[in-house]
Amino acid sequence: MIKLEMETELLPTIVALVVGLLSLPICFGYTLLCELLPPVGMLGLAGAILAGVLAIFVILTKGKVKNKMYYGFAVFIFTGIIDILSGLEMDGIVHGFLTLYLKHGEPYLVSAWGAVVAYWDGTVFLTCYIIMAYLSSNGRSYRTIGLHWSSAILNSMVILLLGACLSQSGPGWCTILNIPYVLFPLAVAVQCLAETPKPLHQPQTNGKPSWLDKALVFLLIESSLAALLKGLATCGSKQYVPTWYRTMAEPILQEEEPAPFAAIQGLVTLFYFLPGYLVVAWGIMVNPGQRWLQDLAVILAGATLHAGGSTVGIVLHKLTKPEHQLTSTVNHSAYWAFWGVNILLSIVPQIVALRLTWLPVQVRHQVQHEKLKTNDKSQEKQKKSSKKLKEN
Repeated sequence: MIKLEMETELLPTIVALVVGLLSLPICFGYTLLCELLPPVGMLGLAGAILAGVLAIFVILTKGKVKNKMYYGFAVFIFTGIIDILSGLEMDGIVHGFLTLYLKHGEPYLVSAWGAVVAYWDGTVFLTCYIIMAYLSSNGRSYRTIGLHWSSAILNSMVILLLGACLSQSGPGWCTILNIPYVLFPLAVAVQCLAETPKPLHQPQTNGKPSWLDKALVFLLIESSLAALLKGLATCGSKQYVPTWYRTMAEPILQEEEPAPFAAIQGLVTLFYFLPGYLVVAWGIMVNPGQRWLQDLAVILAGATLHAGGSTVGIVLHKLTKPEHQLTSTVNHSAYWAFWGVNILLSIVPQIVALRLTWLPVQVRHQVQHEKLKTNDKSQEKQKKSSKKLKEN
């Protein structure tokens, strides 16, 4: 019986992995058929393949899945392996799997940003898909990892779709294939936010920011200044510091071929991440035990980690023009400015999210309520003891 239960728990995840490996021959066959199809036909064939893969998952795991979100994660495992092939194809390591799709379907992906994001989806996100497929198939909670992943992939989609619209080729029929990558993460985020979180540890009882919280608030303010600098540099500010940062520390912000992906990420950093840093810092100082603050910290951590990882990846990638790659260590100030800014933007939110998730504090009004209860109880005890003394 124990062996049977273990097989039932692992079967959906194993099915997702095995079917995911079928993406290798499917991609090769898809490329052969694409030679005979126009772009709209490539879109239709890709949609039919994904629908068929979904049907296979439904048939093979019927009655063994407790949360229907599993099917979305299983399909994303399949596409995550395809993204590894996409990155390898762009780097010239393999050939013939997605050649025609990248040439005619989504040509704007053939860039350093496209390759780095493809590798990210095939490694970091693929790991998340496997974990969430296992947890969802067994009816277990994946709230924290779900919020972290959904914000990260939505950041990726914002950059991709805006980049496609601003690219030299423009969006095509196959751009529509990215719609599930927007809708499904949104559905996961809504489901996770609607779920009541279970505390991982007993919360502290002071309801006030500790010395660690104050240190993190300081780092968040530093991150806000870094976001402002990067945003002003992206917007083409004529002031000395933003101009120096744009030309010397992070020249990738000026790259426009095949699409201004890095510049779009800089604008997202300015208009979305900067307010996020400030709101989280304010929340920590006012009342660090609030649930919305923990959720916002995790969401901010997911998006900024993807943004920072992709930024570092593209400045090191060979598809990036030499003049836009990471500044040499000969220019120490520019070199360390790049790393300092991007570490503040991406790593600090991870530390804040870990602190608020793993070391929660109790909401302040709850602490005050408990103190009032204890005071009432102590007063009642005193009254009872005084009555006994009088009776004696």
